[in-house]
Amino acid sequence: MNTMIKPDFPSQPHDRRSVQTPSLQVEGLSLALSGNPILRNISFSLPLRGMNILIGPSGAGKSTLLRCVNQLYDGWQGDICILGRNTRLWPDGADALRRSVGLIAQKPAVFPCSIHDNVIFGLRGRERSARSSGLVEHCLRQAALWDEVCNRLRASATTLSIGQQQRLCIARALALSPSMLLLDEPTASLDPRSKQLIETLLLNLAEGMPVLCVTHDIEQARRLGGRVIFMCDGRIIETAGAETIFTRPERLETREFLRWSTCDCD
Repeated sequence: MNTMIKPDFPSQPHDRRSVQTPSLQVEGLSLALSGNPILRNISFSLPLRGMNILIGPSGAGKSTLLRCVNQLYDGWQGDICILGRNTRLWPDGADALRRSVGLIAQKPAVFPCSIHDNVIFGLRGRERSARSSGLVEHCLRQAALWDEVCNRLRASATTLSIGQQQRLCIARALALSPSMLLLDEPTASLDPRSKQLIETLLLNLAEGMPVLCVTHDIEQARRLGGRVIFMCDGRIIETAGAETIFTRPERLETREFLRWSTCDCD
């Protein structure tokens, strides 16, 4: 297994409380768009590392939740803290926060430049020139892409397949040493081989950082394991380990969703 990138967590006091601080703490998160409630009093936390899966029907608020954590929505109520630091008070603002919280969308968004330059796109000035040489290979290896592109790093990223582009987006996020990785259905439009590669790399990454992944693929959620959060109608209905959720869920709504892929949580 490749050496993991050490997450670049914000500095915290080295005391007993910092050891217990969740990587992500969401309390009472609510959001309405155009007068329609999208998120309703969401509260949950993520440990310092591990796989976390977010499931639920379309329109449950899963993608919106990720975007609130990444500060792509404003106007929400409640608190979102990363290692005890409120995201509203993040030093240098939302752009700096997004460097620390990697968000991977369903459709890969590569830039119209080389594979190499895509990886280091988020680095700045001296940081880019000082770190780019070894970092590009390191991040592409982490994203299970190096062997496929090592001989064409100067080729346009747009020449890659969709599955390769998605892994390149993950490599680009890793280049910034994020404290966590958020993924919104990252394999929804990919072929089975690409899906398997991404699932494997996510499991590897989860050994060193918290990973929160939205998926509509229940079998994928079973394979990834970890902790599962079930959302419906803007609320968290049930949270438990994957084995518990998929074999003996406590809530009727969870059982109905897993059986029929639909639910009525109103």
